[in-house]
Amino acid sequence: MKPSRSGSAAATAKGGELAGGFRLVPAAVLVRYLVAGTFVGFCLFPFYIILTTSLKAERDIFAWPPVWLFDPTFKNFYQALFVFGGQGAFAFIVNSVIITAFSTVLSVGLGSMAAYGLARFPFRGRKQLSFWILSTRFAPPIAFVVPVYLMALQLDLLDSRIALVLIYTSMNLSLVIWLLRGFFMEIPIEIEEAALVDGYTRLQIFRRVALPLVRPGIVTAAILSAVFSWNEFLFAVILTQTHAATLPVYLSGFSNAMGLAWGEYMAVGVIAVLPITLFTAMLQKHLVRGLTFGAIR
Repeated sequence: MKPSRSGSAAATAKGGELAGGFRLVPAAVLVRYLVAGTFVGFCLFPFYIILTTSLKAERDIFAWPPVWLFDPTFKNFYQALFVFGGQGAFAFIVNSVIITAFSTVLSVGLGSMAAYGLARFPFRGRKQLSFWILSTRFAPPIAFVVPVYLMALQLDLLDSRIALVLIYTSMNLSLVIWLLRGFFMEIPIEIEEAALVDGYTRLQIFRRVALPLVRPGIVTAAILSAVFSWNEFLFAVILTQTHAATLPVYLSGFSNAMGLAWGEYMAVGVIAVLPITLFTAMLQKHLVRGLTFGAIR
């Protein structure tokens, strides 16, 4: 006995399958994917423009209508790295890498110890101290430019990497402390008490017990500190001239009597975005765990 057509239609509607193993996709799911794809394309389109412009010859950059298919060239990268401005971007990239690396290590190292102390040791004025640390992020950075400049001038630290490392570390410390303080407070105190019974000192507990348990938070704090230090422009342009200038300062100088050098400018933009993007992509798993740590018990 053959199944009725209505019964077959009902089975198709219920199971979502057609002859040949194909599955029907609900309209709501299609709309959801369409909206998500449109949003992703909208967010990635500027990066596509930066990358393609950096690979275009000058005639293709200013062509109208826009040229979408072209022969790529790496001349803009060579000009930006070694020629433009008389010295190229290579020295500025080195400065950015050194300053970002040292400030991130100092921020995470000092911030993790301060966060552990605020989370584990009760003392008078702990809440007030925690709030004061957070309050250092309240004021805009422009409010500190004049006093910071005068201090750097008095200490003979103008146009030096040390000045930027110290400033970026002080800027990132409050973020690192408050982020890791929450991570340390999520660790059950019984784990550390058991380590004390086993003969561990407080320093050993911090190094061998607490830090491994908050590894996602440390990675998250390191990524955020590195991003802020790598992209910071205000203090870099005020306190440096040539020897310690960073990549954002170099990017601000891409103008001449003929206008903006778009090809070289976009090439340096790719160079500026690529390291942080790769660094974040490699640690993405830990970053997601760090941002959601303690959200679901």
